[in-house]
Amino acid sequence: MPQDRPDPIARIEEQNRSRLPWLIAERHRRMAANPFAWFRGTAAQMASDLEGLPRSGHRVQLCGDAHLMNFGFYASPERSLVFDINDFDETAPGPFEWDLKRLLVSVVLVARQLKLEASDQERLARKVAGGYRKAIARFAALPTLKLWNTLLHVERFVAELPATAFRRDLEIAMDQAQRRTGRQAIQKLCEFHPDGTALIRHEPPLIWRHRLVDQEWMSHPDHDHAIALMTAGYFDSLPAHRRHLLSRFDVVDTAYKAVGVGSVGTRCSIALLKGPHADDWFLLQSKQALASCLQSTADAEQHQGQRVVEGQRLMQCVSDPFLGWTTTPRGIHLYWRQLRDWKSAINLESISPDSLKAYGRLCASVLARAHARSGDPDRLSAELGEDKRFDRALAGFALACADQVEIDHRSMLQAMASGRLTSSG
Repeated sequence: MPQDRPDPIARIEEQNRSRLPWLIAERHRRMAANPFAWFRGTAAQMASDLEGLPRSGHRVQLCGDAHLMNFGFYASPERSLVFDINDFDETAPGPFEWDLKRLLVSVVLVARQLKLEASDQERLARKVAGGYRKAIARFAALPTLKLWNTLLHVERFVAELPATAFRRDLEIAMDQAQRRTGRQAIQKLCEFHPDGTALIRHEPPLIWRHRLVDQEWMSHPDHDHAIALMTAGYFDSLPAHRRHLLSRFDVVDTAYKAVGVGSVGTRCSIALLKGPHADDWFLLQSKQALASCLQSTADAEQHQGQRVVEGQRLMQCVSDPFLGWTTTPRGIHLYWRQLRDWKSAINLESISPDSLKAYGRLCASVLARAHARSGDPDRLSAELGEDKRFDRALAGFALACADQVEIDHRSMLQAMASGRLTSSG
């Protein structure tokens, strides 16, 4: 790691200045849970560390935050369960290895939670790095159209696996994913009244209906006018047939909703929509799109919601059909998507070491396919070749970076104990 790296606690304090104040303590509590949770909330810190290190000349569209928890399951538009990268808040072009390094560090951190020995951590990181290198070679050998249509259909993939703990872990995650539907989210997050109307449940501080929020934190004093403006902008970003579908729905309620670890405190919201049929209820989620931690000042001038959506479409084989972007009356950039649609992830807290290796290699393969789509897979494959020195070098980096993450996490715990960072709302 660079010797003159910025104070990670100061970076958290700087980010907090633009976040919703009632969620700052929640953000700290989530990040303090363990070193991996801290790592999930500090993509900007790692990007800063990587910026000061030598880099390859192979640029691709980066996820920007390619840790293990940002891969998972979701429904394709054709209602098939697929597995892919599923978080693109930090997506931007950059050196391919930045994504891979972040994935490997997350693998090591999870391995440490499982109490694996240092030699096993290093071996695991090497295997995952090698999985990426070999996957790039496979994708480079494919015709371009086949590469772009290569999709990991989960049911088919799992059916071909031997009866191992990894297969069982995937089957559990698949079952959870297919129960996490939009309808289930509506039942959990909304309250229905005898007259057939419904509202989002007001459960502060994690869910706060916009009509009950202090106007200081709203986009416009006239809530309905603000929603109309933002909806119009969102509709403009959608294909015509999606605009036609959503034109039959009206927004009946909206609320701030805290999500994830790194996004806690940003302006993330949900919207409840009602269509003409009695069962036409639909939830959309909007997330504030900040400038990517990978972007230069010049690049940050673009619409950040559009950056997220276009980066996601470039890296994923199939994407949420309701992906779009808009701007609030106060100029805050947002992107929109469905709230839950078979979205789930594997449980890393109970995963076995063998399953972690298999899962890490699966994520590495998916990441390689995304990079092959946006970069030059032939050139990258030729550079990586069959040389395992690449695997060893990246594994060594991952262990050293994981050490630094643990140091930074302890610094956060000390900052919370001293009162520098608040831990109470």
